[in-house]
Amino acid sequence: MANYTIIGLGRIGTSLGMAIRGRQGKKSTVIGYDADNNTQSLAQRMGAVDSVEWELSKAVGDADLVIVATPARSVHDVFTAIAPHLKNGAVVTDTSPSKRAVTQWAEELLPKNTVFVGGNPLTGASVKEQKDASGHIFHDTKWAVVASPSADHNSIKTLTDLIESIDAKPVFMDPDEHDSFSAATTGLPAVVATALMNAVSTSPSWSEISRFVGMEFDQMTAPASAEPSSSQSAAVTNSDMLAHWIDQVMERLRSMREALLDDEERFASDGILSDSFVQAWEQRARLEAGIADRRPDTAANTDIPSSSESMMSLFFGSRVAGVMSGGKEKKRDATKYDRRKLN
Repeated sequence: MANYTIIGLGRIGTSLGMAIRGRQGKKSTVIGYDADNNTQSLAQRMGAVDSVEWELSKAVGDADLVIVATPARSVHDVFTAIAPHLKNGAVVTDTSPSKRAVTQWAEELLPKNTVFVGGNPLTGASVKEQKDASGHIFHDTKWAVVASPSADHNSIKTLTDLIESIDAKPVFMDPDEHDSFSAATTGLPAVVATALMNAVSTSPSWSEISRFVGMEFDQMTAPASAEPSSSQSAAVTNSDMLAHWIDQVMERLRSMREALLDDEERFASDGILSDSFVQAWEQRARLEAGIADRRPDTAANTDIPSSSESMMSLFFGSRVAGVMSGGKEKKRDATKYDRRKLN
């Protein structure tokens, strides 16, 4: 029987406990700990843990795998607190979006008779609060595994066995790669949403502007509704990577701004502004089609009609014009934008 301890019973910790108990049943024991008594009690009522401990030292004493599911910045303090109480051979993991900092803290603070294997469940779930926790959020999702150089096969397997037991899929990464990707896909949206929300809401006209808020603004600012302490924690423990991606966004915003203020550029069908919108549209289409990881087929560019085809299209329509000109209608690539719409 495997003994698990989950430290931090927020939305992820509680969801993980529910997933373990739901999939493993009596094959394991889940002990829960949270500094907040109400959070701890709710996790127990929701069935996320078999029992709770009010003292951190007792919570980890018998654990084969300790899962630290607290905000990234507090992991340092947790490692310091649990280090004297871990049993020989215990494996420690985490769920934070910052792996370089956490791996360094593990090397400095955890005893040599234990092993740290970093983790990050890439759930992409819309669970915002503990009360909405669900063990199903891990189903068929990726779980980043960042093993330290000293991690042995059995220790890594302890974590991957857990991941696979709750229907998630382990993906092995190094700390730098993980932190760059994490900053781009979770940290950056939080920063952009925060900047957008603050820029617009501090306008003297915000009361009137708020009446115009629709799906676009709502979706763009949704990450700003995350717990501020968690957002700041993730940002400050991965600051350099996040700053890099902010620079990338600012560079593109500056280019689009300059194009908007240029009388010719802003109307050009092949200018910076139009190219920016087309590129974003196509990359989003590839992401939604599940082919973002493949190179675009450059040979599948939209055909430019001949002058005679264009003239016939004016009178008969593009489909008839293609037949009359002897051309064959090609299957359209749904991820390629028809730039003729820009003219």
